[in-house]
Amino acid sequence: MDGLVIGPVTHRVDRERIESFVEATGDVADRWIGVAPPGYAAVLLFRVAGDFLWDPRISAFIKTLIHVDQMFTYLSPIYEGDEIVVTGTVDRVRERSGSYFVTFNATAEAGDRTVLDSRSTFLMSEQAAGEPGVDEGEPPADERAANEEPTKRALPASGAQDAIARSASRADLVRYSAATADFNPLHWDHDSARAAGLDGVVVHGLLLNAWLTQHAAAFAEGEAPVASIKTRFRNALRPAVAASTVASADVGDQDTKVSLQLNAKDATIVTAEATIRGVTP
Repeated sequence: MDGLVIGPVTHRVDRERIESFVEATGDVADRWIGVAPPGYAAVLLFRVAGDFLWDPRISAFIKTLIHVDQMFTYLSPIYEGDEIVVTGTVDRVRERSGSYFVTFNATAEAGDRTVLDSRSTFLMSEQAAGEPGVDEGEPPADERAANEEPTKRALPASGAQDAIARSASRADLVRYSAATADFNPLHWDHDSARAAGLDGVVVHGLLLNAWLTQHAAAFAEGEAPVASIKTRFRNALRPAVAASTVASADVGDQDTKVSLQLNAKDATIVTAEATIRGVTP
């Protein structure tokens, strides 16, 4: 499937879709009026990535399916009413000791505007990732730890950090699956998650990415506050577990870079580097 092109697929950005995504990711509703938040890139990506990941030709190779890293470059705001054409490409497939690393690129265009470039790395294998731990079951559907809205905040001073508490319930994961069409059963089916070597269902990687993107966007103004974000997924996060996004900033002459982490239970779950717009020293 190296070189496979998926699409073009057309996606209409409407008010209902924006509101569903904002609600599912715990974003600030009154900020995103007439324009989608940066994390909405996940919706566009899965218009084509989902067709690849659930292609029956590779079904035998996704007993383990891990989203290793993600790069989003935002070239234009995503406006309500946009008819966006998304095209995906399997850019490269590398095999290493029975595992396959797949680089998947996607581009989204609205008329003569390119709104998004995306690069994903997925790890696939015919074998489970490992043996699951003791089966402790799942938390109640609506159970969630503290979850703060990423409201407008001052950029942290040099050497300082800013933190926002985040958590998702199992019901939140179903809402996110519906908002993005990312229906990987690892995020909603206990038995599937256990069979893949996990302790139970886990939070979507791109939901974690959305939390980090929201934190970066909280430091900036405008319709397109984030220019780019590069994310590395290091560990899985279980629903209802207390987590927090932590940010530090580096204001330069040309741009502002924000270093981000998502931490839970003394472990680093995700790391990211974002470039934001509209912030001056």
